[in-house]
Amino acid sequence: MISTFLRRPQVEFFIIFLCVPLLMAIARPKGWIYSVLWLFALLAWKMMHSHYQKSFREEWNFAALNQAEVKRIFLRFLPFAIALTAFTWFKIPDHLFDLPLQKPLVWIAVMILYPLLSVFPQEIIYRSYFFKRYSAWPSEPTKRFLLNCLAFGWVHIVLHNWVAVVFSAIGSLMFTQTYLRTRSLAAVCFEHSLYGCYIFSVGLGYYFYHGMATR
Repeated sequence: MISTFLRRPQVEFFIIFLCVPLLMAIARPKGWIYSVLWLFALLAWKMMHSHYQKSFREEWNFAALNQAEVKRIFLRFLPFAIALTAFTWFKIPDHLFDLPLQKPLVWIAVMILYPLLSVFPQEIIYRSYFFKRYSAWPSEPTKRFLLNCLAFGWVHIVLHNWVAVVFSAIGSLMFTQTYLRTRSLAAVCFEHSLYGCYIFSVGLGYYFYHGMATR
């Protein structure tokens, strides 16, 4: 009976997407935050492969990341890039483009490693797994869409600042829309990486550094 109760989507969602981020925020995992992220991503992928018979090639769907899709992503990105730059200049002007200007080698490393270590496992969990596991709950697609965005914003409480939570929830509105339109992990990883890499480049990495920005 307990096992059946725990397998209910509402209960599972509450535990995985609400309680686990809260516990991580309290525990302040620091050095092993990416280990936890990858552990959940691997477990999520194993479940998808076992229960939904999804191959990586099918879920990656690189063909969907065509010229038209790349253009669509960049056109939507441009006004947000301007807004992010303005926010950085207004809120933390001392950090404006500080990483590429002051630590170019570190910046290059972040541009390479961030999509691999952070974006990829996040998208497996919050897009691929989420929309397969909760394909019928909530029953209304709009509620499911908003629940996904709120959950993605909520997980960023591990960063201990409102900027990361709010910006991530807003970003999820776009990432989720892209995934639902293309059903392509490649497309949504590309878009997520674009925004994330710009955030680190423009100076907003101040709020996202390794999950422990507290000021």
